[in-house]
Amino acid sequence: MEEQIPEEIKHKRFNKLKELVESQIKENNAKYIGTKQKIIVEGKSKNNENMLSRKNRNKQSSNI
Repeated sequence: MEEQIPEEIKHKRFNKLKELVESQIKENNAKYIGTKQKIIVEGKSKNNENMLSRKNRNKQSSNI
């Protein structure tokens, strides 16, 4: 196709979007630092057998 966006531009746009999303996630997660949260432990982490997978009431997942 003639109107394709060059790969370099695609990568730049993707990286810019990724940085924006990561900064928003970091900002949102900072609200929970120092707070107590009720969690449910779901089992062993899929990525690290030495950690457990959990979710909080907001359905945010993480490993502990």
